[in-house]
Amino acid sequence: MPVLFANPAGLWALLGIPVILLIHFLQRESKRIPVSTLFLLDHLDRESVKGHRFDRLRHSVPLWLQLLSVLLLAWLLSEPRWTAGQSVQRVVLVLDNSASMEAFREELRLELGRELPKLPRFTGTTEFTLLESSVSGGNLYRGTSMTELIQTLATWQPGAGSHDPEQAIRVGRGIAGNEGTLVFVTDHLGEPLPFGARRLAVGKPVENVGFAGLRIDDDGEGGKVWRVTLRNYADLPQTRSWVLASRGRRTEARPVELAAGATHILQGEFPDGADRVSLLLTPDRFTRDDRIDLVKPSPKALVVSRTGAPALEPVVAGLIESLENTSQAPSGTEPDLWFASYNPLSPTTPPPVSIVFLNQDQVPRRFFPGAIVAANHPLVAGLDWQGLIARATPSIPPAPGDLPLLWQGERPLVFLREGDGKRQLIFNFDVVTSNAPRLPSFIILVHRFAALLRQGKVGAESRNVEMRQPLVVAHLAAPDSPPLTLLREAGQVSVPLARARQLRAPGEPGFFHIDQGPARLLDAAASFADTREADFSKAGSVSELGPLPEAIRERQTVTDPLRPLWILLLAALALVIWHLLGRAPKTGTQPAA
Repeated sequence: MPVLFANPAGLWALLGIPVILLIHFLQRESKRIPVSTLFLLDHLDRESVKGHRFDRLRHSVPLWLQLLSVLLLAWLLSEPRWTAGQSVQRVVLVLDNSASMEAFREELRLELGRELPKLPRFTGTTEFTLLESSVSGGNLYRGTSMTELIQTLATWQPGAGSHDPEQAIRVGRGIAGNEGTLVFVTDHLGEPLPFGARRLAVGKPVENVGFAGLRIDDDGEGGKVWRVTLRNYADLPQTRSWVLASRGRRTEARPVELAAGATHILQGEFPDGADRVSLLLTPDRFTRDDRIDLVKPSPKALVVSRTGAPALEPVVAGLIESLENTSQAPSGTEPDLWFASYNPLSPTTPPPVSIVFLNQDQVPRRFFPGAIVAANHPLVAGLDWQGLIARATPSIPPAPGDLPLLWQGERPLVFLREGDGKRQLIFNFDVVTSNAPRLPSFIILVHRFAALLRQGKVGAESRNVEMRQPLVVAHLAAPDSPPLTLLREAGQVSVPLARARQLRAPGEPGFFHIDQGPARLLDAAASFADTREADFSKAGSVSELGPLPEAIRERQTVTDPLRPLWILLLAALALVIWHLLGRAPKTGTQPAA
């Protein structure tokens, strides 16, 4: 059972051993000289009994008792404790995986280098576990080497948005157990942590300026205009410079001044023939928002066709024109979407994937009565239909499984029909004689349904996303289909089809694309967009690890069970030594009888 000293400074008491030996080296006993009478002695000066030179070490009981007392005193002062050689102390570190931690990686390494060596002093084996705080975070390290743990931090890339670490802390407590040590490492101060976790904060306020958002619009002439928001998070005015880079060329640096907490809009067009640009800002300590990459967005091509009454043609033509990247299907080809009509007096079967409009020649003058109610469905979420006016026409016969999206009274005005290879958005009222074409909700609903079809289509698209954003990429799913490949500047990653639903954008800003075999599925740019993580005004540092070594010592070790006996023995030795040294010395000279 290994022994540890809770107070190693107590071993300094061992320096008393050479002091005692030095004193005994310098002492000399008085010499006895027998004489016949005292008056025959010459007058002698009194000599000191302490001695003035080193002599041989003379054996004496007080010497050995004094040395033993020093050993006992050093033993008691050093507070020896015993730990079992098989004892294991679990230390779990939950790292705040939010992007703001990127600015304090060096502080994190130094602080852990100071604090961690204090924890395993009183245990036989210390097992370290390193976790990320995000829900999707993984186990970064598990082992007994503190050096390997610190090396793991060198390659750690925090990049998650603001999130609640409670779930990860709960997992950490499960790993550490009731007797283990749980530490949450972050850059912000906050409320006391749950599950007995200790906080180690390594942050501090940082003056940060960065890109905080983007928007790309049509310029009305077939081009694209980008607008990027620049924000100063600091409490003081800041000056930065920015450049635009495209196709290997850069503009001259342009300065921009921002007041404390102010924002500024940068605006421009994509250069002729360019479908991607990069805006670069003068770098500061937090580099995630000092660059923003943009691709010219382009949805998947949607091939459409139309059938139906001539009265619907103006409405359908307007809808097709409003849909981006849409073309008319050539004759003899199967379109992605049909715009169809249904006449209750002359019913026909609509195409399987279609937007169906009820249409008839004779329309009643009476309007549908009752309030309009929308279902809780993504296609109609947030849309206002209260201004809709529709005439009370006969209904399209419902089918089993139809999902109503909009009612007026007892009449389902819009419903969704899916299953058996069908995906149909059915307008169960006469659109031509209603005011629906003039309602934004009507146009938005059609666009949402078209976007739903694009999402399920396997084809190429271009879009701008946020870092680590989940990506939904339609792909071939046959057993013999090739895996997906994510390519970016740092390299490429092969993604098996079984993990395609777990696909995420890269954790670093930049361009990337996703292929399946030779086919391009996605051309995109990832950018930082979480302004909460770019604001360091509330960052701070604190360590709650101070009491941990003492707590670990109490849990993992036991005190010397013979400590009271040693104290009594030390007291007894002191009394004996005092008695021996206090006795009257014997007479050194005696007169002859």
